[in-house]
Amino acid sequence: MATGSVISISEILKNSNFAVLKDIKTSTVEFCDEKTGRTVSKAKLEISMEKYKAINEGVARANLTKIDGGINCDNNGKS
Repeated sequence: MATGSVISISEILKNSNFAVLKDIKTSTVEFCDEKTGRTVSKAKLEISMEKYKAINEGVARANLTKIDGGINCDNNGKS
C-alpha cells in the first residue's frame, strides 16, 4: 500500500529537480505473524536519493527576498 506513495514521492522529487535518484533495492523480509504464529514474507522497497546540489542556493535566494518585508537583496538592499 505504501509502495505507491513512496514511488510517487520519489518521482515528484526527481522531476522537480529537488533530488537525484541514487539507487533502488528490492528484497523480502520475513517476520512472524503474532495472530497465527506463521512466518510471513513481505516485500521491501528501498529508494535512495540525494538532495540536488542547487537546492540550497535556490532556497537561500528565495529566503533573502522574503526577509525584512520583501527587501530584494539582489539590488544591494534597495527596494
